[in-house]
Amino acid sequence: MTALPFLPHSPLTRRLWPCALLLVLTLLVGCSAPAMAPQAAPGWQGETQTLKRRLTITPFDNAREAQTLLAVIRLDNEGLRVVIATPTGQRLFTLVRDDQGARYTRSIMDQPPFPAEWFAQRLEWSLRPESDLKTAFQNSAWQVRDQGFEHGRVREILEGDTLVARIDTIERPVSQAHDVLTDFQIGYRMVITPFGDTPDAGGTP
Repeated sequence: MTALPFLPHSPLTRRLWPCALLLVLTLLVGCSAPAMAPQAAPGWQGETQTLKRRLTITPFDNAREAQTLLAVIRLDNEGLRVVIATPTGQRLFTLVRDDQGARYTRSIMDQPPFPAEWFAQRLEWSLRPESDLKTAFQNSAWQVRDQGFEHGRVREILEGDTLVARIDTIERPVSQAHDVLTDFQIGYRMVITPFGDTPDAGGTP
């Protein structure tokens, strides 16, 4: 795959990256222990996939502005690997989830803004098939509900009777396909838009 043009860690970029993460840092304020559901096995079935996504994060609090980040996501039989960057291409951190758990392997921060386990789980809620989540949630208070509508699919993640998150998959028109993940627990909405996906060539983001 073609790598993002990541910028060097110059004094200027070291001053700019906190601005890119300011919103994300505040999303978990007042929620130091976000709900964690049982998780599926880390590996992904089928051929290796490399996905490129633009993440536009908007908090429910109108006093805070929306923020856009870029993600390069690799899914293979070992697990999940995600590179997060600013719109200018500066790499901020890398998330890995495999049989050793979820963790950050590269970061320009001493402490990333949210737990790796939480971040990996939210991504997987939008990426995994319903059957994987149903298997993971068996014998727990968690459940997943998928429904089809004219515009696409709506997925709800619940803990008991509490709606924790909703993922709207907008499939039509194809040229405007995107997902919208609404996290009611943390209080934000994230629009996940594909950009520049290409067939996987075996590279690692």
